[in-house]
This record gives sequence, C-alpha cells and structure tokens, in this order.
Amino acid sequence: MGKIGTYDYPEVSVEEALKVAGILVNEFHKKVNDINEFANRLGHKSSSSGTFLVKMGDIRRYGIMEKRDYHATKRAEILANPTSSQEKNQEVKEMVLSIPLFEKLNSRLKTKSPTIEQFRTQLIEITGDREKGSKEAEKIRKIYIDAITNIRGNISEEEVTDDKAPERKKVGDDMILLQSGELNISLPKSSANIDVIITILQNLKKEKEKK
Repeated sequence: MGKIGTYDYPEVSVEEALKVAGILVNEFHKKVNDINEFANRLGHKSSSSGTFLVKMGDIRRYGIMEKRDYHATKRAEILANPTSSQEKNQEVKEMVLSIPLFEKLNSRLKTKSPTIEQFRTQLIEITGDREKGSKEAEKIRKIYIDAITNIRGNISEEEVTDDKAPERKKVGDDMILLQSGELNISLPKSSANIDVIITILQNLKKEKEKK
C-alpha cells in the first residue's frame, strides 16, 4: 500500500483485486483456514512474504476482505459472482471510489486521462505533500488511471450519454488517442503514457478473453 500525505492508496490493480475476490470466494469458500495455501495460490512463497502482506493490505483497503481475518466481505461475494454486468460495474465503481484519494482526484479531474501536469497539481493540492507529490506523481497517476478506467459508469466530460454516439476526435502526431466504448483517452505521446496505454489495452484484452 502506498501513502502520500495522510492518504493511503492501493497499489494492487483492480484486475488483481477481482482475481483475489474470485479465489477467496469460489475456491476458499469465503474463509481461509490455511493462509500459506492461500498465499501460494496467489503466487507467493509463503504468508510471511512481504509482497503477500502488502497485497493483503491493499485487498482489505479495497473492502474485499475483512480487516482482521481472512474472511470475504459482501463486496467480494458480489465481485466474484455478480448477477449482471451492471451489478459488477457498480460494485467496482464503489470499490475504487471508496479510496479517499481516488475519490477526491476523480471529483476534481473529472476525466479518466489527466495529463501529468493536471494530475501532479491536483495530487499536491489534495495531499499537501509537495515533495512526494512531485516525485511520485507519474507512479500514482498510472495506478489511478488503471483504477478509474475500470469504472464503466463514470462518464467523463469527453464522453456522451443517452443515444448519441461518441464523437471521434482527431489528434496531432504528438498525442495518443484511445477510444473504445466508454473509454475516450487522449494523452501526450511519451514513454510513460505509452506504458499507460499498453496497460489499458492489456486489461481490455483480458476482459474480452473472459467473455
């Protein structure tokens, strides 16, 4: 789990959080009796592994597992076995926005694709941590974009509702444009932003393969 100012934020991706929810509910029947077995199933050598403990902190922060034991929450049950895509999307939205830092950033930025300058400014203003906000803005931005693009019902100012089809934009050679369904992301063409786009495309591919 990361921290900036007084704000904690999960570094585990939404995709990984959903995977853990599925394993916890469907394979361990909502309660882990053998923590080492659970850790191994998640790809860790043991339950004392530092990376495993950090991941569990993030999973609890997302509200997927009870804070003091290895029991699944109601949220985990919904995410593991949703009755509809709408129910799953709504629960993912609530999960992401339950993180105070993500919720505040989302309410200020109102877009799924903030530039690094926009993001850094709001991050520093929200947290009051100028030093860490400057140094870690790009890292936190990648985590934020990955999380926020999983919110299907969170419409940005670049997206349209009702029966209107989204207007397709043209961008210059110095920009990257990604449009798919509700996604409408334009970013300055840089190595860091290309990595962000690759991550988003990988998540879209995995989501498609599950259908």
